[in-house]
Amino acid sequence: MNNPIVGIYAFPLEAYTSDFRGKPTLHAIGGVLMQAATRHAEERGFGYSAMNEQNRAWVLSRLAIEMRRFPINDHQIRVRTWVPEINRLFTERCFSLNDSAGNHIGDARSLWAAIDLETRKPTVITDMPGFDRFICREPSAIENVRKIPPIKENCTVESFTVKYSDLDINGHLNSIKYIEHLSDTFPVEMYQQQDVRRFEICYTAEGRYGAQLDILKKEDHDGVFVMEIKNSEKTICSARVSWGINR
Repeated sequence: MNNPIVGIYAFPLEAYTSDFRGKPTLHAIGGVLMQAATRHAEERGFGYSAMNEQNRAWVLSRLAIEMRRFPINDHQIRVRTWVPEINRLFTERCFSLNDSAGNHIGDARSLWAAIDLETRKPTVITDMPGFDRFICREPSAIENVRKIPPIKENCTVESFTVKYSDLDINGHLNSIKYIEHLSDTFPVEMYQQQDVRRFEICYTAEGRYGAQLDILKKEDHDGVFVMEIKNSEKTICSARVSWGINR
């Protein structure tokens, strides 16, 4: 453990995590964040192993990522993560991202719930012994996920079926796979000229194996898109993607 409260982890950026520009994909960035969160929690006794013994699991409820600049392949990304707050049903987790040279390149902010593995219902977090010892009151550098308006009309629709490679350890659509499927709805020409500057997602239901899901996308205003993944009429998640010129 490199710090009793805050965790700092370095991850190599391999070719398989990068796109045709030599930059990590957005879902690769998300994957690094999840790895850092997992390691931080596991090292401090409230990770997967401890939760599984209680028949509970952490589930991601909301995630916001802001990138000032994307690093390049064959470098490292360093993630600093901490828990600034817990309440009865949710805990927040923040991240700060640096490149190999120590330059600050991005931030992220997330909200988590602990569910009962049998009922799939939220459980009380504040009853976890010692969890509050790891609270760091340092604020995040970015806003949390803001309210995302529902899509009612004038949108494009793409569909996909939840398959084996989409599933997480709980047997449901992996939280990072949501990001991958959403990212794939944008044409490659956009990525040639722009980067995603801010990505926000709110998870509202679980995608299950074999389900055919629809991705709805609508440009809310210049360079900002609102999106939904739906199972028939049921919303699985909502998202907002904000683009900017490559740096």
